[in-house]
Amino acid sequence: MINKDYILRLAEQIGYELSILIGLRKRNRFQDELIAIDNLLLKYTGLTSRFINSLADELLLQSLSPLGKLNVDSALWIASMLKEEGAAYEGLANSNESYYRYTKSLYLLLELLFQEHVGSDSPLYNEAEELIHKLADYALPAHIQQKLFRYYEQRGMYAQAENFLFDLLEQHPSPETLQAGQEFYQRLQKKSTTDLQLGDFSHEEVQEGLDQLQRFR
Repeated sequence: MINKDYILRLAEQIGYELSILIGLRKRNRFQDELIAIDNLLLKYTGLTSRFINSLADELLLQSLSPLGKLNVDSALWIASMLKEEGAAYEGLANSNESYYRYTKSLYLLLELLFQEHVGSDSPLYNEAEELIHKLADYALPAHIQQKLFRYYEQRGMYAQAENFLFDLLEQHPSPETLQAGQEFYQRLQKKSTTDLQLGDFSHEEVQEGLDQLQRFR
């Protein structure tokens, strides 16, 4: 688990740089902001925006995970800068580039939250929820939906996790997703009634979910 104080210090450092970027955006200096973001990425991660955005999400994650361990500093800097880059492109009325940055930022942030077992009171969850809200009206690719399915289970929001599970099964059916669904309900079977109720779920719905999985076989 990431040390809470460490995250707060890193978030404070990133927040200082973001305040300058947001100032540029508020003055409609979007191109200047994009140049500043690129400079910050190079300074703190050694990577340019162009290179980061040229990589598929999975390849970017691999490049940030030497020996299989995610580089938290670089991942958080990149996720934060991509989110701000998305906001800049939104200001330029370029929804395609904005969407691309937001999804890439969300992908990295969800992976960081999962791998590092971040505490439930971390401000990183607010960042993730803000990105989820920004993308609410868009169709998300399967690999992002998979991360969201896992994210909502991790947060104990079982009803929302189930929604993403069945969206995946309807839109991107695969034996792997079916197996993930089976294991999801098996984990929920072991939860107490109170735990399930807190996640807007019940043991009856667990059984109903298992029954529904059968039609995808």
